[in-house]
Amino acid sequence: MSQPAARHLLSVAHRRLGRRGWGVLLGLCWLACVLVGWRLWRHEQVVHHMLHPARQALTAEERAQAQARLPGLREVSFNTTDGLTLRGWYVPSHSGAAVVMVHGAGANRAWFLEEAVALSQRGLGVLLYDNRANGESDGDTQTWGDHEQDDLRGALDFVQAQPDVDPQRLGAVGFSIGAYTVAMVAAQDPRIRAVVLKAVWTSLPDELLFMAGPTGRFNAWLLGQEFSWAGVRLDRVHPGDLVAAIAPRPLLVVAGDQDRDAPMSVSRAVYEAAREPKQWRLIPGATHVDYERLGGDALHQQVAQFFCRGLASKVPAAL
Repeated sequence: MSQPAARHLLSVAHRRLGRRGWGVLLGLCWLACVLVGWRLWRHEQVVHHMLHPARQALTAEERAQAQARLPGLREVSFNTTDGLTLRGWYVPSHSGAAVVMVHGAGANRAWFLEEAVALSQRGLGVLLYDNRANGESDGDTQTWGDHEQDDLRGALDFVQAQPDVDPQRLGAVGFSIGAYTVAMVAAQDPRIRAVVLKAVWTSLPDELLFMAGPTGRFNAWLLGQEFSWAGVRLDRVHPGDLVAAIAPRPLLVVAGDQDRDAPMSVSRAVYEAAREPKQWRLIPGATHVDYERLGGDALHQQVAQFFCRGLASKVPAAL
């Protein structure tokens, strides 16, 4: 278009819109910019919370309960391959078998306290630790099952070095991000002889796509880019592709039928991809935060017996 023609069109538009029309148009443009900016700010806030969760400090009551209900408990720590110190509780084994417990996002080691009691009462050793960037452990970035895999290997190194533990009788249980972590390590590390996954996803990219909701693939891509910039390697978190490798070691998958964060259908897909021996446990009414509460003692005892059998130990009555 020639310059005279362009000037003519602008002149016509100016006459038709007038001052008021231009004011409305500029106002709409300003509003659009504000809305886009607010949306981007909200996106950044959500991503920041996902990668840098607010720490859930251990309370005095949680410490007191753990000391009272887990005989022999001691405060421990171990180092990660990238130089962080992770802190937790270790309860000695009376059977030679031991279980490592890996909590989910924005939580701490006390998440698994009730289940740890059930395991300890049956003579199993227990290591509960705070994930990186959570509780009392070092770090400021939660990597959604990526670097946490190396952390779990460090936890296994710590447990198998304990004099009360048979290195051939180690198990692991994980919830949510912890389930990602346990599933991926168990599929590749034969030291884990029995596995419990609670609220597990097929893969981290699948979960990000689910989080994106109606906005779809672009927002999922944007989330993925934010995670990658924070050092999260999405291709290292895909349990659905590797869970079959856990066999012939026993697997228990636990899901809540009201879980909106890790839908039952997704956990079921991981279960279906696994090979025997495997078990499925559904908790009626459980949302993402209700597994331990609604599962209650029945779930804790089922998990304890699962590990006793899976780690080839005698199943005694509760001590």
